[in-house]
Amino acid sequence: MQAEVRFRGSAVGRLEWLPDAYGVRIVLDCAIPCGLLLRCYAAADGAKPLLVGLPEPVGGRLRLTRHLSRETLKAAGYADRLPSDFYLSAGGEEEGGRQSVSQQDASEQAPPPDARQTERQLWTGDVVLDSLVERGELKAEAAEGTLCLRCPFAPDRPFLLAPAFVLCTVENGEAVLRWTKKDAAGKAASEEIT
Repeated sequence: MQAEVRFRGSAVGRLEWLPDAYGVRIVLDCAIPCGLLLRCYAAADGAKPLLVGLPEPVGGRLRLTRHLSRETLKAAGYADRLPSDFYLSAGGEEEGGRQSVSQQDASEQAPPPDARQTERQLWTGDVVLDSLVERGELKAEAAEGTLCLRCPFAPDRPFLLAPAFVLCTVENGEAVLRWTKKDAAGKAASEEIT
């Protein structure tokens, strides 16, 4: 089966849902509709949305190829039904991918100018990390030119800092990424020279 993939009501790409003896093979190809970290979901009437996966930006497009086992489909309620809707979401599972426009707009409104100024010290410059900090999904604190990002961590579960896992440490049940700001590094380097 081939289906359209939507983001906020607009078609952004295609998904192939290819059943096999072990479950289903999924191939996703979409335009990149925004700078947020997006997940792909499948929905069917009467079933909870199914997380298909986290597409990866490749060659200016979002792409994902993965296999979902029969056990995974059965546990999610999709053993005997085909999804009727596929969508991308930045804010978690949306019921059927149909979040109201007012909710979307409210979640994307820019903070007031003075709040933006205070938050600017908590920006990494990385689009994905900054969007997670802005949405409050990552804890961020600045100290002496270093930004410390934290999120819950369990070895058997996905975690928000997984794309940067090689730079993370685990402390008290949290994944921790210490990000040295370029401004601070440049300032420190210039102080050493003089």
